[in-house]
Amino acid sequence: MRWIPFLILAYLTILLQTTLGRVLMFSAAGIGTIGPDLAALLAVFVAFYVRTWADAMLAGWALGMAVDLTAVAGVGAGTVVGPMAIAYALVAGLLFRVREAFFRERAVTQAFLAWAFCLLAHGAWVSMQALLVDGPVGWPEYGRTMLQAVGLACYSAVLMPLMHFLLMRCQRWLLAAPVGPGTRPRR
Repeated sequence: MRWIPFLILAYLTILLQTTLGRVLMFSAAGIGTIGPDLAALLAVFVAFYVRTWADAMLAGWALGMAVDLTAVAGVGAGTVVGPMAIAYALVAGLLFRVREAFFRERAVTQAFLAWAFCLLAHGAWVSMQALLVDGPVGWPEYGRTMLQAVGLACYSAVLMPLMHFLLMRCQRWLLAAPVGPGTRPRR
């Protein structure tokens, strides 16, 4: 993995998510605001094609930390930094381990794995935020936030094939030796 280009791309992705990503958000009745998680889509792409498990987890951690630092608020009064970084790292590592069971070039597979990634990472984040926030968190607020996570996962899954297409154009720039059909990943 080429870390300097990855960090530049991660920065641009977070910048895009915090600026233009606001345009892609919409309000759903009873749930709240739902928008795509572009950082999760980059994490899924990286987990698809890096050579080692450690690269997938480090990239996931870096993207999760960036999401943690740009989050406005979680469940309750404030945001605790760290839970999204841990969730992204663990789910990216899991995705790396199961990626050989899927056809990564297919749009349906990309969308499904992006959906699963977002659902697991954001579900874990919502649960950790509810546990770590000062004061009690009620079930209605927790349930509404989990529904937001499901909506975010679905929205991100719809955008994953487009993001995958765009990231494939810069794969050689991003990855030192891409993994593809016919190459065997190191473990």
